[in-house]
Amino acid sequence: MYIWYSMSTMKKHIIHILGILLGVAIFASCGTAKLSVANEQYARGEYFDAAQTYRKVYNKLRKKTDRPLRGQVAFMMGDCYRRLNMTARASAAFTNAVRYKYADVDSTTYLYLAQCRHAEGKYKDAIANYELFLEKNPDSRVAHNGMIGCVKAVEWKENPTRYTVKKANLFNTRRSDCSPMLQGEQFEQLYITSSSDKATGEKKSSITGVKNYDIFLAEKDENGVWQKPELIEGELNTEADEGMVSFNPDGSTMYLSKARQDPNQNASAEIFTSTRSGAQWSAPVKLNIVADTISSFAHPAVSPDGLFLYFTSDMPGGQGGTDIWRVGLGTNTEGTLENLGDKINTPGDEMFPYMRGDSILYFYLLILLRK
Repeated sequence: MYIWYSMSTMKKHIIHILGILLGVAIFASCGTAKLSVANEQYARGEYFDAAQTYRKVYNKLRKKTDRPLRGQVAFMMGDCYRRLNMTARASAAFTNAVRYKYADVDSTTYLYLAQCRHAEGKYKDAIANYELFLEKNPDSRVAHNGMIGCVKAVEWKENPTRYTVKKANLFNTRRSDCSPMLQGEQFEQLYITSSSDKATGEKKSSITGVKNYDIFLAEKDENGVWQKPELIEGELNTEADEGMVSFNPDGSTMYLSKARQDPNQNASAEIFTSTRSGAQWSAPVKLNIVADTISSFAHPAVSPDGLFLYFTSDMPGGQGGTDIWRVGLGTNTEGTLENLGDKINTPGDEMFPYMRGDSILYFYLLILLRK
């Protein structure tokens, strides 16, 4: 599963990254003309394109005097891949950053390399890098928890449960398929966000490097057998990115994320609604939560009672990064807006909320170190 809006909704201008970009810019006079382009792509959230440009710059830096800059560029390339969930490529880039002594300048290199190795299942190597990071950051809860996770993972592999996780081949393609959402009285419908070859748009995203996403629908036949996903009918899908859907209780209104298509603004997302008429879904209409044209609004999740819409945003008033908020949809709650507070939100990026019943909230947390 690929996390795509998560990449597009992160805050771009954090102090830590600005410091890195400033340092890279100082070196940019060394004849690496494309470095400024990579920095601009990164700042706009175009991580796939930025990674490609950083790689070109990296390959041009071959002199011994270029080693410090090579380490810095490797770090930036790794951070792009990390945000895109391209773990193996990120690991290779961070390894090169360590090789060229960039970790001596910024110990975060060890942490990110540890997290990538952790995700790859290379627990011994991950622990070694967590330890290197902890030597300079002994109070880091992120690193301590990461090490505990590695130890636990080894124990779990040696003592597996009776559950078996299998790949749902019918629903998967050679591209990215994510954000499944069951719908229907008997849960006989499955909505999927996908960048498969059948997707409407032809353009590749500068954020993810894959075809723009569309919403697909898989249904059970009269015998209860799942059929292959097909593009949903109606005007919902466009050449832009659509995805991450949720529904009101009776299934008549869909809430979805849609990529902002504005060349003058950073990559971001907005929440739209679509209504159903039979099997057809209407063209999406933007949901104006607040009078804010700069912040990101994404990952909608309607509460089971239909009274609230939970979503992710980086608008002012949060705990930092992207937070989980909710806005009222019911008669007595309509328009009420609130941040879920520091019991849920952190200085990192909370994303992809999902309400199960009225008392359990699932969500994804990406830890970003902001210095």
